[in-house]
Amino acid sequence: MPDPAARPGGPPEVRAGALVDALGGGRGLVDSAVPATVFVLTRIATDSLGTAIAVALASGAALAGLRVSRGQSLQQVGSGFLGLLVAVLVARATGTGEGFFLPGIVLTAAWGVGFVVSLLLGRPAVGLALPLLDPRYAGWQAHPGLLRAARTATAFWAVTFFVRAGVALWVYSFDGDDDGLLLVVTNAVKWPLIGLAALLTVVLVKRSGYVLEQAPEAEGSTPA
Repeated sequence: MPDPAARPGGPPEVRAGALVDALGGGRGLVDSAVPATVFVLTRIATDSLGTAIAVALASGAALAGLRVSRGQSLQQVGSGFLGLLVAVLVARATGTGEGFFLPGIVLTAAWGVGFVVSLLLGRPAVGLALPLLDPRYAGWQAHPGLLRAARTATAFWAVTFFVRAGVALWVYSFDGDDDGLLLVVTNAVKWPLIGLAALLTVVLVKRSGYVLEQAPEAEGSTPA
């Protein structure tokens, strides 16, 4: 007997890259990685925190200009640049290169808390992201298999956020101003975990038994 919550049509279509974008990553990850890398390399090369801050801000402004020129959302561009401003303000206030990374550590932990809260509220973050990828996922809560997949994936994403924040905080606690080490370690942990979480989510969604409705324009359409 077919599952009444299942949708007739084709198999689920969800890609890891699009999923990361829907969960607040993608371009934001790249736009935060470039100024951070520029900041660290400049500080190492010049041994000047002020110069590193100025170059990082310049790189952030260039990225923002590039995004605007490509017609991307001003809200997304503005939020990314605001994050950079907070990072450089903390670096200036602490007088250390490590301070540049502190807001990112806090934000990563906050993402983990947010994902846990979404689970406790019965609205797992991954499930909420699915309709952003394809409106035909709007019925995800009515499908037991997809709901279970969303819960499992959300829990895994939450763990990755906490691991990333924990590792970064551990490196931050080292004696000395190890912003170079912090950059290397956090990226070495961040990207594999993001890739693994995205891949796991795609697999869970595809194995949930949920199928998408055919798009209306694709049903019985004929060339004009």
